[in-house]
Amino acid sequence: MLTKVSEVGQWIDLSECILNKRRELIDLGMNYGLLNKKTIQCSQDLDKLINLYMKKRISAHYFLLKAIYINNH
Repeated sequence: MLTKVSEVGQWIDLSECILNKRRELIDLGMNYGLLNKKTIQCSQDLDKLINLYMKKRISAHYFLLKAIYINNH
């Protein structure tokens, strides 16, 4: 069964994932060093999460601006 998640819920979940991944990265960096494979992989995972967040944000702004334009014309 599919459950529809609100856009707000997606933003909150993604923001929490980013915060948790940042904490994990700091922990790994402190314990294993910045050049350790685990630390590097975690950093790459964090980059992917941030890129996804930014992509969703840009997409949301595009649709908002499009809706405003349509309503004003």
